[in-house]
Amino acid sequence: MKLLELSSDKSSFKTIQFSPNGLTLIIGDGAKDSKLEGSSNGVGKTLALGLVHHCLGANVDAKIKAAVPDWLFRLKISLNQKEHIIERSGDGKTLSLDGKAIKIGGLRNWLNDCGAFRIDHQIDGLSFRALIRRFARYEREDCIDPLKTKKETPFDAQLRSLYLLGLDCSLVQNKRRHKNELDTLKQTSKTWQHDQVLKDMFRAGAQPKVRAEWLEREIPRIKSDLENFQIAEDYRAIELQAAELTSQIRENEKGAAIIRFQLEGIDKVLIQQPDISRDDLLSLYEGLQSIFKPEILAHFDAVEKFHHSLAANRKARLEQDRLTLHGKLDAIETESKEISVKRDQRLQALQGKRALDEYAALANQLAGLQEEQHRLNEFLNLAANLKQREQQIKEKKVEEDRTASEYLRGNPITVADEFFSSLAEFLYPRTPAGIVIENNTGDNQIRYDLTVQIEGDDSDGINAAKILCFDWLLLMHGANHSMGFLWHDNRLFADIDPRPRAAWFSYLLDSLLNTGKQYIATINTENFEAMKGHLTDEKIEALTKAIRLTLRGDKPENKLLGIQFGTQ
Repeated sequence: MKLLELSSDKSSFKTIQFSPNGLTLIIGDGAKDSKLEGSSNGVGKTLALGLVHHCLGANVDAKIKAAVPDWLFRLKISLNQKEHIIERSGDGKTLSLDGKAIKIGGLRNWLNDCGAFRIDHQIDGLSFRALIRRFARYEREDCIDPLKTKKETPFDAQLRSLYLLGLDCSLVQNKRRHKNELDTLKQTSKTWQHDQVLKDMFRAGAQPKVRAEWLEREIPRIKSDLENFQIAEDYRAIELQAAELTSQIRENEKGAAIIRFQLEGIDKVLIQQPDISRDDLLSLYEGLQSIFKPEILAHFDAVEKFHHSLAANRKARLEQDRLTLHGKLDAIETESKEISVKRDQRLQALQGKRALDEYAALANQLAGLQEEQHRLNEFLNLAANLKQREQQIKEKKVEEDRTASEYLRGNPITVADEFFSSLAEFLYPRTPAGIVIENNTGDNQIRYDLTVQIEGDDSDGINAAKILCFDWLLLMHGANHSMGFLWHDNRLFADIDPRPRAAWFSYLLDSLLNTGKQYIATINTENFEAMKGHLTDEKIEALTKAIRLTLRGDKPENKLLGIQFGTQ
């Protein structure tokens, strides 16, 4: 794929004619008259690249949509010696390919299949839009790391870079798949831990396997109990009657106990001797005579007779009370025997039978245990399968670790490393540089650790140069593409010192000859002029001839759109 022309349906737009081969320069300049104010920034250099992406199926840029929604931009490209024209409005609502309306999804599918990249549909994450950014870095985030563009995950960045370098991607895919599957297995096992049956079990400290074995024994026992279950529909009524009779017996037993206690008291009183003997009574009487007058005290015989009459009356009364109590006791015991017979008859009727609600409760218990058994078996079977699958994946990972190590022992990066190192040496002589690929055996998705380095690349300028060299490597010696152009924006040149920047453009002028490739660069005048002190007159002349458009910041009409766009 090559870029031929970028234009618009608005006459104020500065049409860009790209050199079909070799170098194309777009210069950003200040005011032509030194007395006038004007900056080379914001003139449309980066915007030109943004419009190319816009026509090549990028998401609509909010700034373009807001500023020029109805402008129609036209990009003419060359593919396999055939020209195509893509037209798209600023708001993205109007889109056509070779004069025929097309949806954005249709355009992206066409670009995927156009041959600019060989899209392997067996590898996830490959598309025209994903890969083109390495040949036309538009966003600021695209220009930080040679291996990564905006919003790419570390995995996607490594995969796409490896793919364009022609290195192994199958093991890369496999490791990610293994990692994702292991994570899914862990999550599945973790999800099961939230099952209520298992949560209760784990909380109680029980082992699922032990519980399952107990259920294997308990469920058949309950089933057998249910099969032999004899139901008495009036079980509860009879049970209540028996309970009432038992209550009556207990009340009778309390009454009988009281009567027996009373009888024991009477028996004790009857067997006791009289309170005062005759001699004691006589002695008492004689003692009283010394105190009272004789005529006052009755005769001793009369006293003794009175005392004996009292004892006889008490004994007769107690004997009568005992007879009465014995009668009551006999009546209570007789009644209790009759009640006991009635109760035993009712209980005999329930022998071997049980209540309907007991049957229902037992049936519910069985159903609950069977459900628990089902869940436990599911968990145990799943856990066993998960462990088996986890072991298989881990064994496969170990095997693929060895395969990856054997692959790297063949030094598949050698050609790319040597080419990159030679480029870096040209820009920064005697500075260590290279591309290194190592096997990553960690518990992650990354199969290979791919590193692109020029010593000192923590400097913005050297880091930018590293990106230039890597992109050029992909264009000239990359794989799985037929890209014919590479576009670098001024932001990649701004921090590079004039000498290595001059060395870079000098190298390009020589290297592009007879390659059929395009190199497009946007650069500010001050950065362009600063190189001249490090270039031969011949190279300066060649660079000057490569300028296809100069954009100035003195007036809106001298900018790319011919109008004021964005902020100053």
